[in-house]
Amino acid sequence: MQTMREFIPYNLEKYFFLFFTLSFCSLVSTNEDAETFFNQPKPIYAKPNDLLGWIDGRNIESLNGEWRYIVDPLRNGLPGESFFSDFPTNKLPQSEYELVEYDFANAPTINVPGDWNSQKENLFFYQGGVWYYKEFVYNKAQDEAVHLYFEGSNFSTKVFLNGKSIGGFDAGYTSFDFEVTDAIKDGPNYLMVFVDAALHSNSVPTQKTDWWLYGGLVGDVLLVRLPQAHILNAQIQLNKVNPKIIDIHIIGNELLAGESITLSIPDLEIKKDYSLNDDAEARDQIPFTGKYWDIGSPKLYKVILESKDESIEESIGFRTIATKDSEIYLNNKPIKLKGISSHAEPIGTEGFAFSKEHFKNILAEVSKLGGNFLRAAHYPYSRHLAKEADKLGILLWEEIPVYWNINWQNQQTFEIASQQLSRMISRDWNRASVAIWSVGNETPYSESRMKFLTGLIDTARDLDDSRLVSAALLGGSAKDFQNLILAIASLGLESDIPTPREKLVLKSLTENFNLQNNSSKGLTISLDDPIGLHLDIVALNEYFGWYYSVFLAPQIQISEKTFRLLMLELLPEIRINNVFSKPIHLSEFGAGAKYGKSGEGIWTESYQAMVYEAQIAMIKNNQDTIQGYSPWILKDFRSMMRPLAGIQDYYNRKGLMDENGNKKEAYYYLQKFYETGQ
Repeated sequence: MQTMREFIPYNLEKYFFLFFTLSFCSLVSTNEDAETFFNQPKPIYAKPNDLLGWIDGRNIESLNGEWRYIVDPLRNGLPGESFFSDFPTNKLPQSEYELVEYDFANAPTINVPGDWNSQKENLFFYQGGVWYYKEFVYNKAQDEAVHLYFEGSNFSTKVFLNGKSIGGFDAGYTSFDFEVTDAIKDGPNYLMVFVDAALHSNSVPTQKTDWWLYGGLVGDVLLVRLPQAHILNAQIQLNKVNPKIIDIHIIGNELLAGESITLSIPDLEIKKDYSLNDDAEARDQIPFTGKYWDIGSPKLYKVILESKDESIEESIGFRTIATKDSEIYLNNKPIKLKGISSHAEPIGTEGFAFSKEHFKNILAEVSKLGGNFLRAAHYPYSRHLAKEADKLGILLWEEIPVYWNINWQNQQTFEIASQQLSRMISRDWNRASVAIWSVGNETPYSESRMKFLTGLIDTARDLDDSRLVSAALLGGSAKDFQNLILAIASLGLESDIPTPREKLVLKSLTENFNLQNNSSKGLTISLDDPIGLHLDIVALNEYFGWYYSVFLAPQIQISEKTFRLLMLELLPEIRINNVFSKPIHLSEFGAGAKYGKSGEGIWTESYQAMVYEAQIAMIKNNQDTIQGYSPWILKDFRSMMRPLAGIQDYYNRKGLMDENGNKKEAYYYLQKFYETGQ
């Protein structure tokens, strides 16, 4: 086998040019020459292909395993970034007098897939650039097309194969692939991938998030062997209006135009031929006479697509999901989404979740909780999540990281979000478990945000109109918070919780607003974000038992303890006003608790349980309006925003279990509610 020394080209001319320039510039160079020397032109990277679907039913070779890596925080090795930017094309020195400032042969190793933060202690907080290097041998077949498929890479990626620039992609978490037929060799090859985890004001997500921004090649890296004329993707699902019809949409690459494709579903005795049109597509509708995929009864059918040179297959379930007025219907039957939210972190293991086993374990906990639904927040997970949910009969909400206040007016930002959404959809549009596409989380209102989100909503419906579209909205307008303060004040006057001084403060407040002592014990929250007009399900994140006390208690000059305890009394009486006549989903609620912490006050298991008890009572009192719930969150998860020593230690502690799977007291309150309704 050849070594890297033998097949990496040596760019001697470049070093000669640098030496000549440095020696001569003092005599003849102008300021413009010097500027050119220190600011070399940056290459334009090719964009990835339209996403290759049905990936697990194809001829694939894994490049997973140990890779070499070099940390490059200044992006020094990227072409055009500096006059040392020769990582992709240089070689190891042939003598002790040659200057080369990196060495992959002796570089440390790292596992792919996986993030670098949890694998390398010195990279725990690192958010910069890292070079990945992999040598592999490939046996190239005649007349084949070869694609290089990345399940996910966080966040900006540049790919080089055998010293040749293949392309770049800036949408983190999302699957992408490049054709590498001309670059890959028969025999030894070397692959270099530069992954930059640095975020900025125009990226998606933005620089500040309440989850760990894991960097690296966080999903499978695969080589895919294809015929030159191949099937790109296919969307096969029940018709939105008529559940007795299967909609077929087959998409080939341009070389497949005019060719014949055979669709087979053996268990339904379906076999039909299609001739692709000039756009290499075919559409059809065929009768469905089989059994629905359902919760607890996840029937899947083998679906096969064949051309003269290719055969691919998927396991696909058929079901309908729809809304009518304020209810959700699965297979034309009303359903409540009894769920939980999650992050892509394994239970009992540090790092980013990427494997079948990781997601099997997460979904198993949903079942143990008595749930039928998982909100996969706040970004696309590995394809393995939806495939495992298909097998287990658990519904999913999938989301893109349009989170908090991103740059709504930047076109590049919109294009990144649109890529994340369209690639998530085109990867998972045959997954029966996926019921909801979400276009964002907790985004504050503005006209530019409205345009941005409606553009994403239109994209989702254009690609797949068979599922529901939602977004997790912020709870609490200025008016809502004013009404909340008045309701707390009124309740406090009848309670033994406030101190005598606090009673005087509350009495003064109610008198100023002309309230009688018992005139406002309840509170109505109206979901009136205008983006709700464009959604199928209006989702609400609310933290009445946790955050609101922090900033509202000082405004009315009572202690946070008093406000919190009054809030827990008030919470069951809160009503949600459905101004859109659409199903409302409580996409987040909860409180933080350190596993094993007892006693009084916040961060205790008992306080978290009190919040859940009050929230469940509120849900019961709004059962005609609230059609689903996914409390925040299944397990404690990593967050750079959470440094509180001895409690958080860089974990968000709102989990119903800790990072090792130890269940907190609140877990059992939710489990009882899901299993018995009590």
